[in-house]
Amino acid sequence: MTFGVGGFLSQDVRPVVLFRNGEALKDVKGLTYAGGLAAHRSVKPKAWTQWRRSNGRVELSTDKGWKKLPFSTTYQSLPNQFRLDGTYRSLSGTGNVAIGGSSSVAAWNTYTFSADGRVVRGGGAGASSGDVVTSSVAPNQRGRYQVEGLILRIRYDDGSVEERIVIANPKDPKTAIWLDGNSYARRK
Repeated sequence: MTFGVGGFLSQDVRPVVLFRNGEALKDVKGLTYAGGLAAHRSVKPKAWTQWRRSNGRVELSTDKGWKKLPFSTTYQSLPNQFRLDGTYRSLSGTGNVAIGGSSSVAAWNTYTFSADGRVVRGGGAGASSGDVVTSSVAPNQRGRYQVEGLILRIRYDDGSVEERIVIANPKDPKTAIWLDGNSYARRK
């Protein structure tokens, strides 16, 4: 659980990387750590643990023993040339509306993927407090994307390149995706 827009509680589902040797990485961004996995493990040891399957469920080792993950569906890396199709949005924020206040802040990022390999990235932020409301929307970036295993590579039309770790259900990517461990829900 985490605090979200307006201070309301929301469930923050984050993927865990399971290695064949029984190790588990709780911070997906560790896969792209500049010094490699061993360096990441030495710098951020709390991001690493052990995993096992018990009665068909994935469990992680914790200080209090083995704990079942709330979601135990596992995915392999995506096939090369995998295509996404649709708009995916990540929403975050804060505030005190949930406890009777009048302040709320929201920020969102969107990616609109086309099956032909095009992508449009956008986003913005908004806030309100009492009678004051403000918002800002970032200009869209357009480009082409390619999936290679766990890497989503976007080459924008302005020449910039973005690389993210992408996790999705290869059989049904129309529900949600995770980019660098952050969830993006598919918009209708």
